[in-house]
Amino acid sequence: MIFLTGTALYYTYVAVTNYKLPLYFKGALLFVFILSLYGIFLIIVGDEIYWQATGRFLRKYLYILWLIPAMLSFVPVYIFTSRGLITEREMKILFLIFFVCGINSYYGGLEQQIAYAALMMEEEQEEFTVSSVYQLLSLLPLVILFKKHQILQFIFLGVIFIFLVLSAKRGAIILGGISASLLILSMFVESSLTKKISIFFVSIALFVAIYLFINHQMESSSYFASKVQRTFEGYTSGRDEYAKHILDYYRNKSTTFQMFFGIGAQGTLVANESFAHNDWLAILLEQGIFGVCIYLLYWIAFAITWIKSRVNFEAFVVIGLLLLIGLGKSVFSMYYLPISSEMMASSCFFAMALGFYMAKAFPQEEEEASDE
Repeated sequence: MIFLTGTALYYTYVAVTNYKLPLYFKGALLFVFILSLYGIFLIIVGDEIYWQATGRFLRKYLYILWLIPAMLSFVPVYIFTSRGLITEREMKILFLIFFVCGINSYYGGLEQQIAYAALMMEEEQEEFTVSSVYQLLSLLPLVILFKKHQILQFIFLGVIFIFLVLSAKRGAIILGGISASLLILSMFVESSLTKKISIFFVSIALFVAIYLFINHQMESSSYFASKVQRTFEGYTSGRDEYAKHILDYYRNKSTTFQMFFGIGAQGTLVANESFAHNDWLAILLEQGIFGVCIYLLYWIAFAITWIKSRVNFEAFVVIGLLLLIGLGKSVFSMYYLPISSEMMASSCFFAMALGFYMAKAFPQEEEEASDE
């Protein structure tokens, strides 16, 4: 984590001093700078952070070591791509490596939960919600790399969606379904009539196969079926209770100053037994209205940069999908502060795709400093 943080900071300095950067960079740098000040304040004078849900204390410096790699790891990829050191060939290789890693992470996470249930709760349960599939969701936009082999694209999309369904992670399933549909729609653009017809029929076959698979899961997996049923009944895996605790603390236990500037980094764990799983609520409590405005500016900069990226169609598609996935994660997961190795891997896969296609949309020559 220290290495990733140092690398992100170093290449951010290189980018700022050598490039005329897209608006997204400015939004990301402002957001990271403000939250880093809160993180430094936590390290210097903050109280010990106790994570009730796990029964352990958190090292205070982890806030910065989670934040900076998650938000700025796209910068090295952007620079390497701008310098021609990363091309589509390298990205395809990286995609295949991380695709395998994502599948392996799913099975590793599942095995861990099965072992935990057997050891701690003495239950023989074989199905769980597996959060590590967010890694595959972050890779989904990169399927566009295989545009010359559309059957391969459909295979990757199908496999990714199967694992999203197997994970029973509702947010990932929804975001994955929307993203895959939009990516398929993008295939019709700039395609010949013959290709459009083939894409249409293959898409129909894929959607039918997915429908049959989901139907099979509903019939054969009581765990998956119960998750679907509870979703329609409004079950939020405790997130509504988390929101209630956080908002109650914000309204009734915060001073006027704290309402505007927050109670400090990791303050969510003071008001709640675990993290909010909603960035907006966490920032409202920890950085106040001021922090929410900064976070909103970040997403506005992201959206404007996406619109401007239409000069490169593939970049426009990928950055748009990443914007959708990122916004979705900010609402019912954790986008800017990944708290586990699986979540950090997901953030880094996301950053890899973002940095590469940012460089495709906004290519530039490096302006070396005169003393170099």
